[in-house]
Amino acid sequence: MPAWLVWLLPVPVATLAAVAWTAWAGRTRRPVAAKDSVLAYEKFRQALQAPVPTPRVEAPSQQKAG
Repeated sequence: MPAWLVWLLPVPVATLAAVAWTAWAGRTRRPVAAKDSVLAYEKFRQALQAPVPTPRVEAPSQQKAG
């Protein structure tokens, strides 16, 4: 196999893989059941309402005399 082919072959392979992934990711999906959708929304809403922990403030470290 020629060396130039080894260097150039990944380009079309990556392009075809990207096209295949895009087609797969954009496929039509079945409708979500209303119950599942409401449960997912409630879980999301609870996560947003949860208290956010306050960050710890560390004491400034002592500077080394150098």
